[in-house]
Amino acid sequence: MNKQDKDELLNQGLTQKQIEDLTQKGFSKEEIIQSHQYDNEIKKGSTFIAWIVDLITWFLP
Repeated sequence: MNKQDKDELLNQGLTQKQIEDLTQKGFSKEEIIQSHQYDNEIKKGSTFIAWIVDLITWFLP
């Protein structure tokens, strides 16, 4: 992976350590981007579920 690829991954929001760890495990740039996007979607879903639970518990006595 060249410097331009690493810069692109940093701009995607990954840390240098994450990039190095995933690169050492044999992940390509595209795989790293896909996994980062997947993680972000999981976080959004978890936040949404937590919001619904908070809303339900607020309405219950």
